[in-house]
Amino acid sequence: MNKIPNWIKILLLLGLIIASKFLFFSKPEEKGAAANASKKANTLAVNFYVVQLNPYENRVFATGKIGTMNEVSILPELSGKVTGIYFKEGEMVDKGSLLVKLNDADLQAQLLKTKTQLKLAEQKLQRLKKLREINGVSEEEFDMQENEIAVLKADEAYIQAQIAKTTIIAPFAGMVGLKNISEGSFVSPNTPIVSLVQLQPLYVEFSLSDKYSALIKKGMKIDFVSENELSASDHTATVYAVEPKVDESTKTIKLRALYSGTQKLYPGSYVNVYMNLGEKKNVLMVPSQCIIPTLKGQKVFVAKNGIAIEVPVKIGQRNDLNVSVLEGLAEGDTVITTGLMSVKKDAKLILLKTKD
Repeated sequence: MNKIPNWIKILLLLGLIIASKFLFFSKPEEKGAAANASKKANTLAVNFYVVQLNPYENRVFATGKIGTMNEVSILPELSGKVTGIYFKEGEMVDKGSLLVKLNDADLQAQLLKTKTQLKLAEQKLQRLKKLREINGVSEEEFDMQENEIAVLKADEAYIQAQIAKTTIIAPFAGMVGLKNISEGSFVSPNTPIVSLVQLQPLYVEFSLSDKYSALIKKGMKIDFVSENELSASDHTATVYAVEPKVDESTKTIKLRALYSGTQKLYPGSYVNVYMNLGEKKNVLMVPSQCIIPTLKGQKVFVAKNGIAIEVPVKIGQRNDLNVSVLEGLAEGDTVITTGLMSVKKDAKLILLKTKD
């Protein structure tokens, strides 16, 4: 029988000495540190929020645009040469103010000719009346003369209407823009002369989700802020019109609110709109990041005795940071706010600090 070599015996002896050192002579604190390290490896450190009642207004946000009640591009109704421009660019004009005059010399001549013909036709009719009394003219000839007068009067009215079109006036009070013509230029019905915009009152047009349809009413107030203003001050407007149908593509309802303030605002500029759809009340609010969408709705993780509990919830309205919880939570519950991608049901937790 072969003997075991001495060098193998030496190696086995060294192994036994080393193993006995770790088994019987290691320090208690070293054993505890190893246990704690293992325990921490299976525990998640998270932030949390204690659920509490908070005052909440059903205040919704939307992006809107300022519009004008009346806006028009002034176009001539007939062709002609511009003989006078009676407005200054960027000035306010009253309703009925003369803006532009076109040459009407040819129409005035036609009118004078028609009036002369009408006067002669009426004189002839008077003579025919006297002749008819003595049966000196037939009824047919008398009727033809009356018809001729009627035609001449129609011609006179038409020419006067054409002359009126050579005088271009402001259809409403507002501010004129930049002119596109000069005195002496020839214009046609397709030639834009200038734009006219009514600056008071204005309206704010915006859209809200159709889920608010039952809460939207005429006369409700909105606050809006124009991004173009240096002061970024709040303005107030009153809803005066609501689109009677839902936009199928966006599932929203369009509203218009009347702004009668004196602050100068530019139509076409965008504004941030805030609208209160209900009275202020106390509701349970949690940070929006707590809510986790699921196939059946939403859920949150609640910390109880250092363990993560999965709780389905029903949510309500939102604001910029928080969301109201209608069902599933109670005041005082501790909701996890961070590490939600790693948290699992029944996971062990270390709560770091309250998330305000």
